[in-house]
Amino acid sequence: MILVGTNGFQHRDWVPVFYPLALDPRFRLEYYSRYFGCCELNITYHRLPEPATIQDLMEGSRGVLQFVFRVPFRLLDDLPDNAELARKFAASLWHLKESGQLTAVLAQYGADFGFIRDNFSRLCLLRDSLEGIPLVADFVCPEWFAPRAAKHLDAARIALACGDGVPLRNGVGFFCATAGLAYVRFQGRNYSRWLKGDGSAQHDYLYSRAELAAAVPEIRRLEQENEEVLVIMNNPSRGQAPVNARMLLDLLG
Repeated sequence: MILVGTNGFQHRDWVPVFYPLALDPRFRLEYYSRYFGCCELNITYHRLPEPATIQDLMEGSRGVLQFVFRVPFRLLDDLPDNAELARKFAASLWHLKESGQLTAVLAQYGADFGFIRDNFSRLCLLRDSLEGIPLVADFVCPEWFAPRAAKHLDAARIALACGDGVPLRNGVGFFCATAGLAYVRFQGRNYSRWLKGDGSAQHDYLYSRAELAAAVPEIRRLEQENEEVLVIMNNPSRGQAPVNARMLLDLLG
C-alpha cells in the first residue's frame, strides 16, 4: 500500500491553492483526509502535544490518516540525560498508537551528523528510548545514503527517510527501505539552498509531472518489497506540497 501526504496541513498559503476560500480552518484536517493517506507533523519539535491536540487530530482525521511526528530537538542531543522526556514524548502519542494511526516518529539530523560509530550509537539509544514506537531517521549528510549505511540501519531496526531532495554525490535519489518501513520524502531540488542551510527556502520548489513520474518506478518497487510505503511532500511553500501530492497520486493511478 502506498500512502501519500504532506508535511503539515495548516499552512495559510494553501488557500485557495488547495483549501477552498470558504472552508473553516477548523475543518482543514477533515478536508485534507479526503485526499491523502498520511501526514508528517512538526508540532512536537519544540514541545509535547497536549492530550486535547491528539484528540483533535484523531477526530479531525476521521480515523483514516497515518501520522508521523518529529522528535523533540532536545532528544537529538541530550540523550541519555533526557530519558524522562523520551518517556513523556512516547506517552503523549499513546492514544494515536493504540488507535493504529501512528506510523513512526521522525528524527532529523544536519549535515554534520555523519555515518560514524558514535552517531550510530546515539541513534540506537534514541530508538531504545521510544518504548516501541518505530523510528525514522532523516539525514542531510550523504554518507547515510549508501548500501553499507542502509544495512546497518536495517539491522538496528531504524527506518531511513530516503527519496528526492538531499544533494547526493551522484546527483540522484536514493530509494531504499530499512526496518521494514519505506519512507520517501520529496524535499525540493534547490540544492544550493540545501548546502547553505538556507531555511525553508530549500523546500520552495514545485516538481514537474515529469520529475515525479521518474520516481514512480522506484516507489512501485518499494511497494512490492514492503507492506506500506509512506510518501511525504516536504515542499509546503505556496501550496506546492498538496499540488504535487495530488499529481503523484494521479501518476500512481
